[in-house]
Amino acid sequence: MGLFDKLIKDAVSGAVGNAVSEAVKKAVQPKADALAADAVNQAANALNQTANQTAAAAGAVNQAAAETQSAGGTEAAPSKEEMQAALGTLGSLLGGFAQHAAENMKICPKCGEGASADKDFCPSCGARLPDMTVADGVKCTKCGRQNDPGTRFCAGCGEKLPAAIAAEQAAAEADAAVLKEWTEKLPEFPVWSCGGSGMALELIPDTETETHCFSVRLESGAAAQNAVSQYRQILMQNGFTKEGQYPSDEHLYKRVNGVSMHVDTEHCFEGDADCPSIYFNHSQPYGGYDYKKPEKKQSGGLFGALFG
Repeated sequence: MGLFDKLIKDAVSGAVGNAVSEAVKKAVQPKADALAADAVNQAANALNQTANQTAAAAGAVNQAAAETQSAGGTEAAPSKEEMQAALGTLGSLLGGFAQHAAENMKICPKCGEGASADKDFCPSCGARLPDMTVADGVKCTKCGRQNDPGTRFCAGCGEKLPAAIAAEQAAAEADAAVLKEWTEKLPEFPVWSCGGSGMALELIPDTETETHCFSVRLESGAAAQNAVSQYRQILMQNGFTKEGQYPSDEHLYKRVNGVSMHVDTEHCFEGDADCPSIYFNHSQPYGGYDYKKPEKKQSGGLFGALFG
């Protein structure tokens, strides 16, 4: 059970509790999720007072309902005004809880895990943490508005927020590192220059020839198709051709000093329509580079001359 679920469950009960719980979760849960559950739980010990205040607010509504039930002999739902007051109090307290957590939390740009604001390096992966907290990242540098965690553009003036800028910079640096790795591990293949982000290059285990897989995310399936077609054109401009017994644009080859280079785009959209995966290895085309289709043998005699 998550922290917010537990907090609400402990605070309210019965028919009143069910109604309050669902309303509060609907209003507050998106904000809680955006703050990363692990980091919020780490901050929970420092916020017990807030939790107690929340429980007291909900308890007041429960007490009113209990007194009504005792007097009338049946369980009665709280009035609309009581529900609105309880929800307003709970929403305010839980919103303050989330804001407090945001002010005391950093998000690792490498693994996305949360860490307390006093940390300089991520406890999960060891990467250096940003100087700004989650709250700092959504405070507008233009108009000064404090936006909700997870916001990319300021709700007051439309300015792109520091967290969004930092995330874009981190993504660009990660992609640049992947392309640098490409030039080191696959120097004989033209490096990808067809757009996209979220790039990755990995060695595929248990293959007959050493095979690397490059993946990249495009904005749509159509954009991904166009990018792969563009890369095929780049390959052909660099001397890659269709070869073997079954020549195809999806399998392009090049041979230099007896070394065969193979680019496989046949299966690149099997996993995700907007995230193609392209495979690189040094395998030979089926049938070889010099494959020639066998000529038909003609039968002898008049029949063979006419129908051979």
